[in-house]
Amino acid sequence: MSFLSAVERLLRLAGTAFAFAVFGLGGLLYRFPVAPLLNLDRNEVRRHKRARRIVQWWFARFVRLLRILHLVRIRVLHPERLSRPGLLVTANHPSLIDVVCLMSLIPYGTTVVKDSLTRNPFTAAPIRAAGYLSNASGVEALEAVSSELERGASMVIFPEGTRTPTDLPAGTYPRMHRGAAALAFETGRPLTPVRVTAEPRWLTKDRGWWHLPPEPMTLTFEILEDLPLEDLQDLYNQRPSLACRRLTARLQQVLFT
Repeated sequence: MSFLSAVERLLRLAGTAFAFAVFGLGGLLYRFPVAPLLNLDRNEVRRHKRARRIVQWWFARFVRLLRILHLVRIRVLHPERLSRPGLLVTANHPSLIDVVCLMSLIPYGTTVVKDSLTRNPFTAAPIRAAGYLSNASGVEALEAVSSELERGASMVIFPEGTRTPTDLPAGTYPRMHRGAAALAFETGRPLTPVRVTAEPRWLTKDRGWWHLPPEPMTLTFEILEDLPLEDLQDLYNQRPSLACRRLTARLQQVLFT
């Protein structure tokens, strides 16, 4: 490694630590004074909507910081497809920060988060204020999602449930949960796939943030055309599990082709 390469790597390492520190500080600031001010409004729907606008604004600022520090390059293809209300957005998950980037693109977005994040001091306040669902939610989650979609919110779901493995054999797909397909059939709304590619891979499940790639990661978000449900709806009425399996297989193909 040349001297200039070593210096560039140290600068990116310092920039990464700084960016994550800023992100954590933002979560603490949300707890006070933002959350108490939002709670003055007793209308839950209106409170959630305002909180999500703040989260989207903050995520967009954080993504801009990553770009200024030359840590990540962002490309978005067909962003206009995310401007429609009431979408079921389903994306693959190659990197830790693709969640933040994707949520920054959706005007009134909500999502399902790990239950542990609802107790994390850096993330608990914005999650509660925005009304995001915990993955520990039971059958009542379907009713909550249906209500959100009817109000024009877009639900962002990562069917893998975790970040895409780095050691997948060529030509194979990661395991995907069928919950997104079931939500689509139950709510009568098509899935809107978002294919996320990361090159080179960074912030994966098996490596720490300090394991920097040789160059900044390029994240590409390609918003694809909706996956229709009509030809599988009768099958879902008779054999729900099989219909969900087939729709999930379609989703796998478009996300990982």
